[in-house]
Amino acid sequence: MAAYWMARCGINARIIDKRETKIFVGHADGLRPRTLELFDSMGFQHRVLHEASESTEVNLWVDQGKLVRQALLDMTQADHSPYHNTRLSQGRIERFILDSIHENSNLRVERSVITESLEYDEKLGGEPEAYPITVNLRTLGSEELNTPNSDKQSFENEITHEDLLPDDWEDLTQRGTQKEKAEIVKAKYVIGCDGAHSWTRKQLDIATEGSNTDHIWGVIDVVAISNFPDIKRVSVVTGATGTILVIPRERGITRFYVPVQICEAGASDRFDRSIITPKLIKSRVQEIIAPYTFDFEICDWWTVYQIGQRIATQITRGDRIFLAGDAVHTHSPKMGLGMNMSLQDGFNLGWKVALAAAGTIKPETLETYDLERHPLAKMLLDFDRLWVNLFLDIKPGEKDTKAESMADMSAKFENFAHGWNVYYPASNIVSKSADGGDARIPQNLAPGERIFPFKLRNQADGCPQWTTRLLKSDGRFRILVMAGDVRDPVQKQRIEKLSQALGTQSASGSPILDRYAGIPGRFESPIDIFTIHCAPWREVEFFDFPEVLRPLSMVTGYAYEKIWCDDACIFDRYCDGTAYEKWGVDRALGKLVVIRPDQYIGWTGDLEDLQGMTQYFDGVLVKKSHVDGASMLI
Repeated sequence: MAAYWMARCGINARIIDKRETKIFVGHADGLRPRTLELFDSMGFQHRVLHEASESTEVNLWVDQGKLVRQALLDMTQADHSPYHNTRLSQGRIERFILDSIHENSNLRVERSVITESLEYDEKLGGEPEAYPITVNLRTLGSEELNTPNSDKQSFENEITHEDLLPDDWEDLTQRGTQKEKAEIVKAKYVIGCDGAHSWTRKQLDIATEGSNTDHIWGVIDVVAISNFPDIKRVSVVTGATGTILVIPRERGITRFYVPVQICEAGASDRFDRSIITPKLIKSRVQEIIAPYTFDFEICDWWTVYQIGQRIATQITRGDRIFLAGDAVHTHSPKMGLGMNMSLQDGFNLGWKVALAAAGTIKPETLETYDLERHPLAKMLLDFDRLWVNLFLDIKPGEKDTKAESMADMSAKFENFAHGWNVYYPASNIVSKSADGGDARIPQNLAPGERIFPFKLRNQADGCPQWTTRLLKSDGRFRILVMAGDVRDPVQKQRIEKLSQALGTQSASGSPILDRYAGIPGRFESPIDIFTIHCAPWREVEFFDFPEVLRPLSMVTGYAYEKIWCDDACIFDRYCDGTAYEKWGVDRALGKLVVIRPDQYIGWTGDLEDLQGMTQYFDGVLVKKSHVDGASMLI
């Protein structure tokens, strides 16, 4: 995700991976609604939906002399997001992100490349244009690549073209006569997304805190042959001898999380993983779901893992070197949060590093990565510790209360797990009042929170679109002009006055769209404007709005995509004309809202508060001045 931002913003970056190929099968597979919203903003959510399996509920099975379906947990809140919990192989998600990177740049993942040393000159860390980081890279030669890897933690069948979709064929390993090569790279920034055993974290001598349990679990992806009634539904099954998690997947695959071993205290770090086989995992599933049957002929992937919750004590070094994903936090995979939290880490960090490298935002903005993401990692581990306990040893007499405990836990943490209850604190990119409250700010447009997604109608053609797609992740900040009911002459006059202020020179400096350094090679201004009014669609015309809100290009024509309407659409039930009410915006007065590049709200104010909005941007964006007809950064 961080690499996506480098590609989107035209940053000269290197993406290195010690793996020979991308991931094809196995690994993470759960996608939460917030992650899917981000994918929509990146432009490939339709590919995910085309392939993935969705779920809206969890079934709980308990042994009461025999296995019975004891309860059902509803996992859907249709009013919160257009997306549901979805499952798709990490390999396919990687495919879509790689394709998006390729569409926006010439960046490519350099595979079979390892880092051998990392040095950071702290004396240069405070100079924005300096390259304080030195990295020694080594490209592995063919001889080393063909050496069996004794440290492999997952086990895959030999993968052929028949096992993959055509767009993955080119990424199958093509071992040739690759020569070993060493090089020294000087860098402004380094992002370590190198997993739970992060080499980058160890080079920075950053400790991790937490512990592992003594429970060893197996994970297996198979085409199940079973008469278990919920084999195609997400289910938690607590049998007489243990608890398993059943996860239906794409392409007819079902994943099983299965307890396979309990070690003596302190002995799990010496556990011999080689004794765990697919045959052993299969026998455990058969034992737990009896009297239902279970078998398989096709095993797509399997692995063994130990439950543990660990977190890095810090995630940055001098705002030049950053850790993200599993390099920061590790936990159990049973709630489908690992890939989601990691992707969202990279998304949050990526735009900040990309725009800092481009000279668009002030370097101190990078301090907000730790401020915003580290507390969420701690919350995730606290949640995981509580949730995992429900899967471990069940004492006699506790089975009947398990469904109630899971329901309570799910209700308590559901919005956090989905990625909705994320409240970023005050900073230069989150403008909050000193006392933390402001009666003028609508309840659902509070700075530091995600913009609540709704479907709106385009004023030019009447077609609806989700705001998650409308607010593209292209590196720009968005000003949302909540114009209210523009049929009212008074309201129309307020919009005209605002538009004039947005597009003209003022005593405080240049027009806001020409005040700040752009994204070189991409956009002249780092700010984009969208207008959302709430008058009936048929009673307003596109050309009723001032030109600054619908700019004209003599090459591409008018910007028809800039004017939107919160009005019901008879052919789309999701476009119901209630966005203003649910955002909490007065239809008569409207609002101004600034959306960050990652679709989180940065600032909210009244239509007349151009000064307050400009002060917000002044604290984030690098200004430009005009000297002898040429622009220069200051």
